[in-house]
Amino acid sequence: MESAIVEPLMASPVPRTRNTLASEASISGRGVHSGIVSNITLSPAPPGSGIRFVRIDLPTQPVIRASYNTLVDKELDRRTTLRAGDAVVYTIEHVLSALAALQVDDVDVRLDAAEPPFLDGSSLQYAAMIKSAGTIATELPAPPIVIKKPLAFIHAGAEISAVPSHEFRVSFFYTSDHPALRNQAYSVVVTPESYFKEIAPARTFCFFEEIEAMRKAGLIKGANLASAVVIGRKSILNESLRFPDEPVRHKILDFIGDMALLGAPLQGHFLAWRAGHAVNAAFGKHLQKELDL
Repeated sequence: MESAIVEPLMASPVPRTRNTLASEASISGRGVHSGIVSNITLSPAPPGSGIRFVRIDLPTQPVIRASYNTLVDKELDRRTTLRAGDAVVYTIEHVLSALAALQVDDVDVRLDAAEPPFLDGSSLQYAAMIKSAGTIATELPAPPIVIKKPLAFIHAGAEISAVPSHEFRVSFFYTSDHPALRNQAYSVVVTPESYFKEIAPARTFCFFEEIEAMRKAGLIKGANLASAVVIGRKSILNESLRFPDEPVRHKILDFIGDMALLGAPLQGHFLAWRAGHAVNAAFGKHLQKELDL
């Protein structure tokens, strides 16, 4: 492995109440797949609301709750998509990741298009928005989903395991035969501080040989080297990486976002190998069933 698993300082869990935002925060940008410029506003929401996407561009301003009940399973190859009736939002995993990691439980995500701004391909600007808006603790408790016994889940050639821990830790193992992207591993205890520094800046990545097929499929209309790490046949095409192991850190970013659909904080050590959006979603649903959530 090129990257060693980092063991951050241990921290005792502190019971907390549900949080919402102290104020609104907005940003504009182009969607990575649609290529359409959209505006997103994160707004405070009442306690117990959860994460709600609001399509303000549609006549009735429909609300789409972030949960596995609204997840569109057939669109998990390259993005996370939610649907309620005819209303849809997609490529929302980076927004969800920042909200979950920065412990924002109740929020309205207002969008004037189906796809939020992709920005620089990471969740750093979304995390910065949340930090700028600030959070307010409510009176409702936020009990975590606790892993009390080891469990393993195998799906489509990938594996996610979970073991008890008094923290929320994610360890990801990325294996690759590509000459420009060797095996990587990273582990992090997810806190607002560690996320902002170690995970949020990690950009999405793709292989150069995948680009033409994605374009023919009508995807990545708004993508460029400023919003993704592109791995060429012999080298990485970007001028520089934010971390030597940036790809595997982004895998953790996506995992946190997909697990946000569970609707509660997590307590446990999650170990993933070869997982992506589809496997993450299948594991989340498996977790719901196993823990009777």
